[in-house]
Amino acid sequence: MEHFRGSFQASIDDKGRLKLPARLKSQLESWYGNTVFVTSLLPHELRVYPISVWEELERRALARPSLDPLVARLLEHANYGQEQEVDSQGRVLVPALVREVVNVTSEVVVSGRGRFLAVVARERAQAELATPFTHEELAALAALEL
Repeated sequence: MEHFRGSFQASIDDKGRLKLPARLKSQLESWYGNTVFVTSLLPHELRVYPISVWEELERRALARPSLDPLVARLLEHANYGQEQEVDSQGRVLVPALVREVVNVTSEVVVSGRGRFLAVVARERAQAELATPFTHEELAALAALEL
């Protein structure tokens, strides 16, 4: 299976449309098609899932007990997002509520995270890159034998 990787500068226009970088748009189209699910699972990050990837995650969550509070919260939280089509120019509409909560406007960074694309405000990406790993985190990574 193919994986998205790398980060790219991008923008969100005044109408709330994310302009996907050309390379990621091309990969998305050839690997998965143009239908995506746009949501947020973290307060600082927008996620763009190819619809087949999202449907698999959703299927696994729905297979869990419906009264499991964590599953219920995940489904509620994620479903503030929307299924969208990437247009011929590589733009995808970001739902207004999600855009407001994640605080992504104009300049953003889109990065490949394996099976989905993460979108963060440029300032957030800069802050993350400027934060070094702790000794404990480096030890935990070393234990993973990456």
